[in-house]
This record gives sequence, C-alpha cells and structure tokens, in this order.
Amino acid sequence: MSEIRLLGRAAAGVACAVAVLVPGAAAAASENAGQSSVTLSITESNRQTRTVTLNCDPVGGNHPQAGAACHQLQLVDGNFQRLDARTASNCTKDRRGVEAQAQGNWRGKPVEFRLSAANMCSLKARTGALFDF
Repeated sequence: MSEIRLLGRAAAGVACAVAVLVPGAAAAASENAGQSSVTLSITESNRQTRTVTLNCDPVGGNHPQAGAACHQLQLVDGNFQRLDARTASNCTKDRRGVEAQAQGNWRGKPVEFRLSAANMCSLKARTGALFDF
C-alpha cells in the first residue's frame, strides 16, 4: 500500500513540475512569436543595391524610418502583398527600373517579398516608408 502512495506522490510531483514549466515555455514562445526582423533591399537599374534591417516588436534596426515602416507592416499583419500606401504622388513616367526585396520573419513566420517598379518614386508611392531608405 505504501508503494502505491509513494508512486502517487511522485506522479503528483511530476505533474506539478510540468504545470510550472509549461506556462513559462508558452510565454517564451509567445514572446518570440511577437518579434519580427526583415532585411529590405533595393536594387536600382544601375545595379547598386542598398540594404537595411528592420526590427519590429520592439522597433529597431538601421532603417531610417523604422517606426513608420513597422506601423505599415502592422496594418497588414506582415503581409507585404497587401501593402498599398498609394500616397498622392506626381511620379514621372521615366523607366529607371527598381527591384525591392524583403526577407525575414514576421512574428515568427517566414516572409519573402519582391516587387518591381518603374522608378523610386512609384516604389515609394506603393510601399510608403517601408522601402524609403
């Protein structure tokens, strides 16, 4: 009879230890899921490439407008395809092709995005602060 009681106490002890550890692990996983880091690059027709890092939750990286860029991504929940700043602009029709690219993670999920635009003005009109560097 004492063996059964001892076994029951051991099982209860293990259950308590698991109950204490699981919320901590869940909180850590939830905290990491909130962090986002994206590498953004722009390649212009002369093949010069500029690259910055954008961190969100908390805001950081070397993007010159990190706060505004993170805000734009939050509005579309990190779905770059839904970006559409469409700010009023008077872009010229010149064709100095530009390629924009993003790669990284948004709240723990991998993201990848590519966009071609006629020129920098039209890229900024479509993506706002995100590719304004």
